Amino acid sequence: MQHILSLSYGKDSLACLGAIEQLGWPLDRIVHAEVWATDTIPADLPPMVDFKARADEIIKARWGIDVEHIRHKLSYEEMFYRPICRGVRKGTIKGFPLTTRARSWCKHLKITKILSGRENIVQYVGIAADEPNRYHNLSDTKISPLVEIGWTEKNVPGMVRGKRPVVTDLHRQRTGRLLVLP
Repeated sequence: MQHILSLSYGKDSLACLGAIEQLGWPLDRIVHAEVWATDTIPADLPPMVDFKARADEIIKARWGIDVEHIRHKLSYEEMFYRPICRGVRKGTIKGFPLTTRARSWCKHLKITKILSGRENIVQYVGIAADEPNRYHNLSDTKISPLVEIGWTEKNVPGMVRGKRPVVTDLHRQRTGRLLVLP
């Protein structure tokens, strides 16, 4: 059985590292789905790119696992302007609002690159204990360490403090909360 953490670099998915460690669960791989605006421009702003690089160094040093950065063969721009190939909208440029559908291309990237064609996989995801509206996403093979350990949206940053924390203001600017990388 292979155990994979889907890492978004948000506070909940980073907190999963601390929860997995405290629960004593196995962790074989850490995978992040990169989103690129164009072929040459990442969708993340430079401070987030720097944060990811620093977080990757800490994760490698502490857990001994390299974060795998995967990306779709097409950028967001290419997907946005791509014509629909079949059906009543054949030839129509996808664009907005046609890009918003239940299984977005970013979610498709994660499923295709991480889980496709592989059996015996457990995927860890960052769903907090106080997010019952997201529990429908969980299953026997898609588990939230945060739910298991009981960490909520409000107490996640405090729960992961401890060994060699890294504090960043990047998430505070975005969410009003301070993020501490375990």
